Amino acid sequence: MGTTRMMVLLNILLLLWFQQWVQASTSVIQMATEGEIQLKINAKGDADTVIHAAFNTTIVYERLAYMTDTFGPRFSGTPALESALDWIKVQAQTDGLSVKEQPVMIPVWVRGREYANLISPRRKSMHVLGLGGSVGTNGQIVQAKVLVVSSFDDLERQKDNVKGKIVVYNVEFVSYSKTVVYRVNGASKAQQYGAVAALVRSISPFGLQTPHTGSSEPTTIPAMAITLEDAQMFARMQARGQEVEIELYMEAHTLPDAQSRNLILEIEGTHFPSEYVIVGGHTDSWDIADGAMDDGGGAFVAWEALRLIKSSGLHPDRTVRAILYVNEENGARGGQQYAHDYSDTLSKTSIALESDVGTFTPDGISFLGSTKAQSILEYMGHQLLGGIGSGNVSGEGIGEDISYMCVTGVPCGNLNVLDPRVGTESNNPCAPYSQPPYPLLTEDEFPRDGYFWYHHTEADTIDKLSPEQLQHAAATLGVWIYSIANLPTLLPR
Repeated sequence: MGTTRMMVLLNILLLLWFQQWVQASTSVIQMATEGEIQLKINAKGDADTVIHAAFNTTIVYERLAYMTDTFGPRFSGTPALESALDWIKVQAQTDGLSVKEQPVMIPVWVRGREYANLISPRRKSMHVLGLGGSVGTNGQIVQAKVLVVSSFDDLERQKDNVKGKIVVYNVEFVSYSKTVVYRVNGASKAQQYGAVAALVRSISPFGLQTPHTGSSEPTTIPAMAITLEDAQMFARMQARGQEVEIELYMEAHTLPDAQSRNLILEIEGTHFPSEYVIVGGHTDSWDIADGAMDDGGGAFVAWEALRLIKSSGLHPDRTVRAILYVNEENGARGGQQYAHDYSDTLSKTSIALESDVGTFTPDGISFLGSTKAQSILEYMGHQLLGGIGSGNVSGEGIGEDISYMCVTGVPCGNLNVLDPRVGTESNNPCAPYSQPPYPLLTEDEFPRDGYFWYHHTEADTIDKLSPEQLQHAAATLGVWIYSIANLPTLLPR
């Protein structure tokens, strides 16, 4: 063939190739005007693959039920936690995931025996839980009159009456973030004015004589959570001029730190293996709770997000990690240790997501990061998750474990879920996917108060969760992390 004909043919082939490239580019790359985002042509198809795979199994519920039934509460420093971590590691490796164990030194607080009784104006055995980190009563029974206060301001107004008293905080639940300060700081503030103990109304909007434990700032006086019903009764008694007297006993004490570990599950990226997308939850629970909601569900849907990607034969451009943090409940050492040991990777981490507000019907993710990054996520959520109602992006806060990455500038987010009492799931696991896109919801339209009915109590058990909702949450996280891992660049800071 002559050179001229070859050149002509070559030009024709180049022209045809160029036309095909232009057509492919139009479909391969979708542009978001504000977010300047580029999604690959198969982004929606890959998202649908993850979603369909998620709604075709109930593996999260089955695994979570096995763990909570078999090992029970997984408090930091206990053999139950370590046995549960051993089991998770084996199961994740069976899924074909890489598993790294990151050593973490954790605090060891022991509850011991405890009780409290109303002595006057009548005798009543109280439902109580010592607050994490509290001291005990040194083998003695503490008995004293009660002073009920409704706020820190009220405590300040009555500070001259505090000495020698047991301060009872009867503070109505407004939101967790606004009300939990009384559990955390109540004892230390009461101690400043000479109180001999502090009793804090459980941080919950609802009670069935159920005390809720949680961490408290260490002091030299014992601190306990009491029920909503008892706190309100003591306030009524005080208001009518009755003298309230209580006795309490606690054997709480702290032991030297012990070694535990974070589990880091991983799928290595095919193009940018040293860049990361992170999702996670925490494996530990309080000593009195099976921790199915807080946060076994969160840890397991993060794990499932990776399993769905792996089992669907998908290959993320960036490395995706599910970090199952340890010791979130009474120290957050796992989150701190990851941020410290992997500090050199944080500038190459596109986003860190967490699930620690329940694994009920997901609405989307909260987000803390740049406006440009949020616009990218909003576009992605609408395009890829609108069909199952979990593509919304809010400007809300983030979880404890990832907060240590967030302060370095890593974009962060948390799985948002609807109130478990009014979830929209049906009995058909495929129903959410088959419905049209759900309408966008404002923050006020999806309260999570139902989560705090059971939070940090003996009632945090597997029966509060739904197999369909767990898979919905896992599908949501799976799509988010896989799609973010495949963006042309890291999310803008």
